[in-house]
Amino acid sequence: MPTAFAEDNKQVHITAPDYWCPYACPADQALKGFAIDIAIAAYAAVDIKVVYTNEPYDRALNDVKTGRLDGVAPTFKEEAPDFIFPTHSISTTQYCFYTAQSDWQFSDMNSLNDVRFAATSGYAYSPKMDEYINENKGTQVHLLKGDDVPNRMYQMLKNNRIDAILDDTRLIDYMLNTNEINGTLQQAGCLDSKSYGYLALSPRFLRRSLFLAEQFDIGFTKIKTQGKVAEILKQYGISTE
Repeated sequence: MPTAFAEDNKQVHITAPDYWCPYACPADQALKGFAIDIAIAAYAAVDIKVVYTNEPYDRALNDVKTGRLDGVAPTFKEEAPDFIFPTHSISTTQYCFYTAQSDWQFSDMNSLNDVRFAATSGYAYSPKMDEYINENKGTQVHLLKGDDVPNRMYQMLKNNRIDAILDDTRLIDYMLNTNEINGTLQQAGCLDSKSYGYLALSPRFLRRSLFLAEQFDIGFTKIKTQGKVAEILKQYGISTE
């Protein structure tokens, strides 16, 4: 059944968790996260208004998949293989392990045998890490979903329920710099691969999503040429993307 906005080509409804700063932040803030701000600017360049709301990531993926909302950002292609994606990505992510008071370091998959760690449900980390998480969830790996996941993982670490957390280094750095995590974390090794985040558009309304992907790419090219992408990133203390 079509949604109320299925034929409205002057608005796009985008969702993301509100705890993903600096990628995606609360919708009622002036700075909504650089990935969201880039999407807003790109669509504004082609006269399309973004309506941005917050949802936990698992719910966001489901609501976009079923067509209740248009898109979720930033999303890795591995997390939503049947979604529609523009050509241009809007973020780059590297995942690292963090500990509180431990000498443990991640070096390879075998080093994980010595720790219990927390990760986020619905994320795609890397093929090998995803396989390990799937095989060890509920024992060595604790998967969290819902709101405020990074802070909840940190509390588990602080209370010695786990030995490490696996999360996006840019997100953790931002939370430490803004005192959203009031404590000490130390980086304990990173995954080799970097992942690119996209605006993931609904597979439910194919024609609409293909149109929105095309318009995003047109708008993104415009704002990048004008230097607006660099300006947005600078607001979040990011020199390059």
